[in-house]
Amino acid sequence: MAKFVSLSFWITLAVYLALASPLAVGWIETWLAANLPVLGSPVANLLTSRVVAMVIWGSIALFIVAPGWRLLWKLPLAGPWFANRYFPDLNGEWVVTIQSNWPIVERLKTAAASNEITFDPVNDERPGLLEANFDVKIKQTWFRTDVAFLPNENTPLLSSETISVEFFKSENGHKSVAWVYEQTNKQDNTRPLAVTDQPKFYGSAVLNVNEGATELKGQYWQNRSWNLGLNAAGEITLRRKSR
Repeated sequence: MAKFVSLSFWITLAVYLALASPLAVGWIETWLAANLPVLGSPVANLLTSRVVAMVIWGSIALFIVAPGWRLLWKLPLAGPWFANRYFPDLNGEWVVTIQSNWPIVERLKTAAASNEITFDPVNDERPGLLEANFDVKIKQTWFRTDVAFLPNENTPLLSSETISVEFFKSENGHKSVAWVYEQTNKQDNTRPLAVTDQPKFYGSAVLNVNEGATELKGQYWQNRSWNLGLNAAGEITLRRKSR
């Protein structure tokens, strides 16, 4: 596996853009001088070069800095090639389902505090995973990707902040995302935290991207209450909402 966008990519892109701008200006000036003699004077050439340069760099800003760069993914032929060669557009709204192993941790905790109840997670029947659902917004640009979980009434989530998102592509073309985040939980008298909980903790996940980039699926883990041996992990699935 290798990181999707390396430093060499950005250096190469910057060099190409730096070379392309004066070449394009010179080519257009030559064409205008040959085909439109009235524009062939030095003053006209100077004005033309300034206008052309503004158009070129304005286009560069549109496709790299501003949101207009997402148009690349919508082009009939270039869009699918770009998504396959590099990475698909993940911008938009998603629904995430998390299945946590907390019931197993809870069963172990109960057995440890009892003289009568026993539980062996290797040999005994294990309880089902605990499921929770969230709405998620992904904002992806050339330079940064943010994955934001939105609070809801069924969970103590207050906010989530993306620490890092890295894109990977294997030799066989399979794409995945490595994601690290920080979560903050609500702290008020109406919904107090459990004794074993923490107001802020870190988590991470490795997600596989399906063929149409409509689903991200993998496993997650977190350091929530790790010092008590109660940190949870499980399965996580993000499904894109209809556009």
